[in-house]
Amino acid sequence: PPDLSGHRTRYLWEEVWSRDAWLDLLGRFVHVIPAETGATKAAKLKAGSTIFPRYHQWDAVRRLEADARASGPGQSYLVQHSAGSGKSNTIAWLAHRLMSLHGTDDQPVFDKVVVITDRVILDRQLQETIYQFEHAAGVVARIDADSTQLAEALTGQQARIVITTLQKFPFILGKVAELGKRRFAVIVDEAHSSQTGEAAKDLKAALGATSAEAQLALAEAADAADGPVDPQDALAAQVAARGKQRNLSFFAFTATPKARTLELFGRKDQDGNFAPFHLYS
Repeated sequence: PPDLSGHRTRYLWEEVWSRDAWLDLLGRFVHVIPAETGATKAAKLKAGSTIFPRYHQWDAVRRLEADARASGPGQSYLVQHSAGSGKSNTIAWLAHRLMSLHGTDDQPVFDKVVVITDRVILDRQLQETIYQFEHAAGVVARIDADSTQLAEALTGQQARIVITTLQKFPFILGKVAELGKRRFAVIVDEAHSSQTGEAAKDLKAALGATSAEAQLALAEAADAADGPVDPQDALAAQVAARGKQRNLSFFAFTATPKARTLELFGRKDQDGNFAPFHLYS
């Protein structure tokens, strides 16, 4: 991108090739795509490829990690990265960093990292990426059954990263409020606007069932959309109804944030407008 104070490429030798950054890249970013049994021909060709972060992925993860270390839990972050920007890998790297993040007092900043997504591929990438760095089974738990399984993962000690779906979001917010002494980082994968029809009805019921405020916000969102409520609106309504929780930090990833999403997860810029914490347009 344009650089008003020097060469456009200076980030390479000033940032990427600095000693600490380079060692960190090799130690906690670079990994290999494993070969899978029964994989397609295209997947087999990719197997063995070394994954190296693109600059915006590396920059976003480092900035988010640094701010979370300095600010502690109770913050909100909006990461606006365009379609095709590699959000799945960015989320995997971020989840791993937050899982082991310690503050200035040398205490863990978060007890658990919860990743909310409806993409099966992200679940697999998270498992593979984390295992290459940790070499420990059970660190990542996928919740594919009921709320009892989710409650056990949130309260137990073994799983450090919990992966679940958007439909279980209200339960997570309620559980986080109950577990006030434990600290959570919740990474929300892009709420896909393509969910319509019956799926949208189920999502609306799940996200709006826990409070009158959320139901009212959902009704207003549905009126504004003149059709099925958008998952992004549903999630925003639920977060707004619950209010800020001091033991919970949100890391919301989306390519196209709505005004309400910007207001909830974004931060005010110099002009007083809400903007994402990190932007890759």
